[in-house]
Amino acid sequence: MARKLAKKKTYSNGLQGFSVHTNALGSKATISSLLKERASSPRFAFGKGVTAEALDPETIARAYLQQTLASKAAPSFTAPVVAKVESEFKTIGTEAIPLTGTTTVKFRQTLNKIPVYGALVTVELDEKNQLLGINSSIGTPKGVSPIARISAAEAVTAVSSHPEYKADVTNAVPRLNYFYDVAKSKWTLAFIVEDVPVAKRKAHSRIPVLMDYVVDAGSGKVIATIPRTPTMAIVTAVDCLEANRTFQVKTSGNSKTLLDSTLNVQTFDFKKKDPETKPEALPGSAISNPPSFSPSAVSAHANASEVSSFMRTILMRNNIDGAGGMMISSINCIQVSESVGGLGREWINAFWNGKQMVYGLRLKGRTVLSLSADLDVVAHEMMHGVTDKTAKLEYRFQSGAINESYSDIFGVIVHNFSKPDQGTWDWSIGAGLQPNGRPFRNFQNPPEEGQPDNMKDFVVSPDTDQGDNGGVHANSGIHNKAAYNVLSSIKPDGTFIFTPRDVAIVFYLALTQHLSRTSQFSDSRRAVIQTVRTFFRAQSAADLAERVTAIEQAFDAVGIN
Repeated sequence: MARKLAKKKTYSNGLQGFSVHTNALGSKATISSLLKERASSPRFAFGKGVTAEALDPETIARAYLQQTLASKAAPSFTAPVVAKVESEFKTIGTEAIPLTGTTTVKFRQTLNKIPVYGALVTVELDEKNQLLGINSSIGTPKGVSPIARISAAEAVTAVSSHPEYKADVTNAVPRLNYFYDVAKSKWTLAFIVEDVPVAKRKAHSRIPVLMDYVVDAGSGKVIATIPRTPTMAIVTAVDCLEANRTFQVKTSGNSKTLLDSTLNVQTFDFKKKDPETKPEALPGSAISNPPSFSPSAVSAHANASEVSSFMRTILMRNNIDGAGGMMISSINCIQVSESVGGLGREWINAFWNGKQMVYGLRLKGRTVLSLSADLDVVAHEMMHGVTDKTAKLEYRFQSGAINESYSDIFGVIVHNFSKPDQGTWDWSIGAGLQPNGRPFRNFQNPPEEGQPDNMKDFVVSPDTDQGDNGGVHANSGIHNKAAYNVLSSIKPDGTFIFTPRDVAIVFYLALTQHLSRTSQFSDSRRAVIQTVRTFFRAQSAADLAERVTAIEQAFDAVGIN
């Protein structure tokens, strides 16, 4: 029998969502109708010989927006009207999206020239300024007078006399907004005072650096305080490699927890339990200070935060799942079945378990060295998570070797990304983490760590643990060497053909858009070439040909053809 669940209280932001996209099956009729309407609409009569492509993105995006708001083809998307005043939409920014070749134009909703807080309409255009989609959240603040009963100066006074926070209002600039009061579930007219420095808080817990204040424009009372850095603190501590690392943590009173709420990254201590026999106990205990953060915890947390930032800023991917989901790491894990050193003292391994990162440890004298010590290892494991969420490459035979190699590729790139000259890079992976001090792999010279670097030396082994699942770790060296060849490809003038960013994006798109469960080395070669043709399509024919040739030669050199 189905169990009746208790209703949970939900909170609204007062906004109504709407979306339409040319590639959405449910939008086909709407898009088709809008397209037909344009043929006879004076809004799209740009002049003889003038096409949408010739216009600036803001102009054509506004035309698409106004058409859709007025069209019967999209009855649920209209400009809200309050007291016979229709909403207007003000442009707040145009942005070219490099990974897709699209352009977005964003609009803010206003009523009576007053912004509706939180409202946003995004119009997306393709390369020829044709409409790809509209995504919006807009509000209807009914029953709210547009006339403030207090002055802007009185709003500042209210902020300065707030009973809990001592704010520096020297440069405060109050701006009227229609604001949805979540606590009361209703709209109100309010002065928003943004980015106010906070000097002191009455309570003992950590103060935010900046605060937004919301002052009711009728009563003159502060009805909301919105921390811009609500519970975060910047901490510097020493990692496993004796380097000072700076990262964000969550604070509560005098306690600091390894949780970066901005990047959604958290680190836990598994306290030498076995992730194989006790998977239900993962991720373990949250790590707080006091006591002081251990070097292992610092390495795992700082490195995970760095990988998250790379994903967001370079790959335009919102964490491993692409949706901003939590990126979790557990340190001090010991899988007894693979442990060394007696009594399960060391486990020299790390893996992505489908949900999170799991890191072993080894002893270096009396020092505990976490497998999260090296940034390249952390990036490697997290990229396994991305592969798991996208291509889902089988972890055996060539597909497994590609799986391993793509993680190595991103491990090396993330680790060295601060050095734009590939000629100065450290090509080792997991340097110093093995008991003999050797790295796990050498990207530049795979045979140095026992891997083949050409298909003629391909390792044929059984699909078993003892057979390395068909040679996934061994044969990844072949694909790694191809990627190294791409990164080190040189023009006649001695400069690199590809930047590190180019290679990161090309291999990322190849992995996530073109590979599937059983892809082979040759499929990866084709995917990378396909991606280069798309990503660099705006370049000259000669430049594009040079890049494609470099990819072909990089794979040819290792026998992948």
